[in-house]
Amino acid sequence: MKKTVSVAVVVIEECMASAIAGSIDMLYAANRIIEAMGKRHLPRFEWRVVSVSGRPVKTGNGMLQAVDCSLKGIDQVDVVYIPGMSVIDETRLVSILENNRPLVNWLTSLSTSNSLITSSCTGSFFVAEAGLLEDKQATTGWPVEGLFAARYPDIRLQSSELLVTAGSIISAGASTSYQDLMLEVIRRFSNSRVAHLTARYLLLDSSRHSQAAFRVSSVRKYDDPVVTKAHELMQKNLSNPQPVPELAAHLNVSDRTLIRRFKGATGQGPIACLQNLRIDRAKWLLESTGKSHESVANSVGYTDISSFRRLFKRTIGMTMGEYRKRFRNRRQAKRSSPLPRSRKSA
Repeated sequence: MKKTVSVAVVVIEECMASAIAGSIDMLYAANRIIEAMGKRHLPRFEWRVVSVSGRPVKTGNGMLQAVDCSLKGIDQVDVVYIPGMSVIDETRLVSILENNRPLVNWLTSLSTSNSLITSSCTGSFFVAEAGLLEDKQATTGWPVEGLFAARYPDIRLQSSELLVTAGSIISAGASTSYQDLMLEVIRRFSNSRVAHLTARYLLLDSSRHSQAAFRVSSVRKYDDPVVTKAHELMQKNLSNPQPVPELAAHLNVSDRTLIRRFKGATGQGPIACLQNLRIDRAKWLLESTGKSHESVANSVGYTDISSFRRLFKRTIGMTMGEYRKRFRNRRQAKRSSPLPRSRKSA
């Protein structure tokens, strides 16, 4: 067995600083756990932070990330990690892709190597641009799933999945899914016990399997102003069962045009978007109030509680009760609950 596992953490302009530092911290923690366990036969992780040019890179939060070398300084590597960027604006995201063609070309050159290519969130766009995911499954950050699906129609997008493995390529979902990704890397190159202890040491939830429950449709903005306005109007009237004719008339477009523009901007029609907004509101009510499931369904425009229960489970991957149990805001619930009566001392 190898003594070390080499990891190249590739930084791109506007990438998430936490994904860089957090990933390295996890590898460092795994090394410490391996040492504490006395498992000398297990390899240690070594990492280098890499940029296209070899110069420091400004991350999405404005921090300047130091690097160890350029892409040219990487000869052979066991693991490549492309973190996500703090960018969901589609025009800006495409611009960053175009500005980093050397990275795309470098990834393409690794197609015949034995390297494990990993990415999280929007980092998967670079792997897709390199042609490494064609006719394969992948996931990405849910805010940009529409752009990913439209730009790479030959990739079988599994947008609800937290981790998707396609041979020597692993893609992870949005934001902190890099944690789940690194736990999988640690498991692959050491063992499940080390990965489990790393998660416990860092207080990470290693039981997550889907990002569906974390999706938020109500805060999204679109390049198409008509779709953005329609989105805002739908949020104000979630109970409208037939929103298309009313929205089209209000926005001075035909029903067909509205549907076409929705599909172009979001990858789905207005009815599906309305359902997502209803699910968003229901999730919030389940988290922050003690309303019954029937009352929650009624609040978002559903009179048939059974129908809404099925929609919720199909969309989120868990029942309304399971969701409330996991995500209930206990502090909020405590504030909204009546105060206990004081007992008089005997």
